[in-house]
Amino acid sequence: MSQKYNFTLDMEHENSVSTILNSILPDTDVLEVACAHGRMTKYLQEQKHCRMTIIEWDHEAGNSAAQFAYDARHIGERLGDLEKPFWHETLTSEKKFFNHIIMADVLEHLHNPLKVLSQMKDLLKPNGSIWISVPNLAYNGVLIELLNGRFDYREIGLLDNTHWRFFAAKSLEKMVNEAGLKVTQRRDPKVRVRRSELKNSYFEIPWFVALYLRFRPAGETYQFVWELRR
Repeated sequence: MSQKYNFTLDMEHENSVSTILNSILPDTDVLEVACAHGRMTKYLQEQKHCRMTIIEWDHEAGNSAAQFAYDARHIGERLGDLEKPFWHETLTSEKKFFNHIIMADVLEHLHNPLKVLSQMKDLLKPNGSIWISVPNLAYNGVLIELLNGRFDYREIGLLDNTHWRFFAAKSLEKMVNEAGLKVTQRRDPKVRVRRSELKNSYFEIPWFVALYLRFRPAGETYQFVWELRR
């Protein structure tokens, strides 16, 4: 299995992962979706004593995370595929509900993210929440690429070559609302253009366009990190 998403956990700086982990209440039931090798799973189980249920498509990564999970049945290409029915049928039939559901960098990898998000809503406890993180396609660094006639996929990051769906703020919120959810917190991290993996700058475009981009609302918002509730 590729180590593509096997990152080191960074809790010392503000980022999408640390923001989500700091927002999860201790001693709660948590569903972590697409947990990869379990860096968040491990932290929540060991540091916050959460009861972790995990879903992971990749068998090797899921088995690595399973040691930190209370329920690790939904692993592999059949059992852990979000766009197949097994996980939802199993959890709903058992009336298993969660205080928190984590979908960190998940929705952009799905063919039908609206359907999956709607299914996740079914698994929330009455006051439960879903935390999502999603790349911002309208990030100024991406717009600079487009203005220069480029849209080159990368191995990781905003233009990850495994992304099926792309979102800007209004389109993402529209999908959230269509799923029967509302945004209750926005904790969107910003990254200066020249510091992103895109490696470009405002000097690559006309000065008047650069001036406009610099003052765009959310122009340097790298990701949307939102809490969702019914």
